[in-house]
Amino acid sequence: MSATNRGSKRVESDFYATPLNVIDNLLSHHQLKDGIILEPSAGNGNFIRSIRNNGYINNVIANELRTEEINNLLNSGANIVTNMDYLSDEFEIPNIDNKKVETVIGNPPFSLAKEFLEVTFNRFPNAEIIMLLRLAFLESKKRYDFWKKHPVSKLYVLSERPSFTGRGTDATAYCFMVWNKSSTQEIRVI
Repeated sequence: MSATNRGSKRVESDFYATPLNVIDNLLSHHQLKDGIILEPSAGNGNFIRSIRNNGYINNVIANELRTEEINNLLNSGANIVTNMDYLSDEFEIPNIDNKKVETVIGNPPFSLAKEFLEVTFNRFPNAEIIMLLRLAFLESKKRYDFWKKHPVSKLYVLSERPSFTGRGTDATAYCFMVWNKSSTQEIRVI
């Protein structure tokens, strides 16, 4: 995937697995809350594997629309695996009250990142939200009102570009954006 989409084909469903070392890097700088964790676009389960590898024993819910990843998620360490459209009004975590979800974490499809975030803010208003996004997500007139409404609390800029395809990196800077209702903002290069 290139920053301008020139010369590369996008992967179906915008699925680009986050490398474990990228998630481990975040977790070495950011402590997750106790309580239920939701990964709304869990892909192959790398976020859950990293969460478990870093010693977290929280209940973790993995949701993935693509059915071909269900077996990976069942073996990732998730407590609950669902196969639903996260953006659908019918999305519901079985036997879990949304108010009990403390953290929503993941790498949403970039083409739907704003929609994923809006749904997450509405569905889980008290949760800490942590998303891997292009740094350029901060730009654009279309997102200006979004940023006024949802200022980011922490910005962890990746010092090394990740390879989502295993065939090198693209010309894009990435970061983890954290929303946690803090009155202060923090920017760190990790």
